[in-house]
Amino acid sequence: MLLYSFLSIPAAVKHMEKGTAMKKILILGANPETVSLIEKAKAMGLYTIVTDYDPNAFAKKYADQAENVNAIDADALVELAKREKVSGVVVGVAEALLPTYCKVCERLGMPAYSTTEAFGIMTRKDLFKDKCREYGVPTIREYSADEPDSIVYPVIVKPVDGCSSKGITVCYGSSELRPAIERALEFSRSGKYIIEEYMKGDEVISYYVMQDGNPIFVGMCDRYTYKARKELVQLPTSYIYPSRYIDSYIKYSDEAVKKMIKGLGLNNGSIFFQCFVDSEGIVRTYEPGFRFNGAQEHIIVSEVSGIDAKEMYINYALYGKVANKDLEPLSDPKPARISCKLSPIVRLGTISKLEGLEEIRAMADVVDIRPSYNEGDTVTGEGTLKQIVCRFFIVSDNKKALKENIDKIQRTFKVYDEKGENMLIGLFDTEILEKMY
Repeated sequence: MLLYSFLSIPAAVKHMEKGTAMKKILILGANPETVSLIEKAKAMGLYTIVTDYDPNAFAKKYADQAENVNAIDADALVELAKREKVSGVVVGVAEALLPTYCKVCERLGMPAYSTTEAFGIMTRKDLFKDKCREYGVPTIREYSADEPDSIVYPVIVKPVDGCSSKGITVCYGSSELRPAIERALEFSRSGKYIIEEYMKGDEVISYYVMQDGNPIFVGMCDRYTYKARKELVQLPTSYIYPSRYIDSYIKYSDEAVKKMIKGLGLNNGSIFFQCFVDSEGIVRTYEPGFRFNGAQEHIIVSEVSGIDAKEMYINYALYGKVANKDLEPLSDPKPARISCKLSPIVRLGTISKLEGLEEIRAMADVVDIRPSYNEGDTVTGEGTLKQIVCRFFIVSDNKKALKENIDKIQRTFKVYDEKGENMLIGLFDTEILEKMY
């Protein structure tokens, strides 16, 4: 068994030149966040087939072959995989596709990095929080609509199985609760919702990778946000690594989280946890993502430590093993360098022009750029992650250099609508770096 971790790109090319047939990998889903996965698979010498029901899906043009098979249609996917003689199946940044992914892998006799049962828990906010309480992981208070007098406002109402901030409403009084519940139910596949205390503290995200049953803490960031209106959820404008709260997290949460990961049988892959920091500095976990993260934190983690979740998932799909060496010694959750994933957001409308990407790409500390839209695309979905127009990944030696890099990006990057008007809103205030890091 030969995994990419020990096979350089030139060696892979040479290997193919000797006559070995190029392996094919089937990637489910083609949203913008899947592009980096496609490019990694190509770099590993694989032939990429991407399928999505939308013939114009963003990531399709990056693949060797694009199909219009709906990625929740298990029968059609199995037929496609057999016809094309694929060697493995991976799922992109699409939580809703995980159950189908498991069915397809099972029917093809190919490795799936987890089970339908595990995904069932990790894609349900209510079931996941039950597990947090079971394993002693600090989490956020919940309320029941059946006990209205016990609810302390403001609260946040969301579908238990939603993602990308869809169907979420902040309620500041009892009159707002019922419409918020109805909205959450519109976005819930299971017809369930959850009411939580509206946390006003800082947001953080912790990241782990799992290798053969061993959970490895690989990073943690602080999440900074912009809120257009009080009833909308906050949208991220930047993620700063490492988190200011990492020592508190290690003290109060890390071991309990690792026990929970092991107890749930999450043996391989990657997982992220969304958290809030309470008034006492305790990090409270409230939602997981047992999959590729749309925020693409794997790009920062890979640059800092060399642990690349994309490579792990592809290796597992092909060989049933994420790597052929121990990844734990590579982990560096408290690196000396400081990093940022900058996520400019835009108001709704049609993008006529994107400026500055090539100049920014040439900056020494910019390790990657991942646009979500092309010129001519229309931005919809107010109050959701669809308003993120691009993601910039920056790794600098110190906070002064990081601040200068972010300031330059925010001066250089421009997004215009059809009237030639600026679409960018809620730019990140880099004075935060001076004050807090």
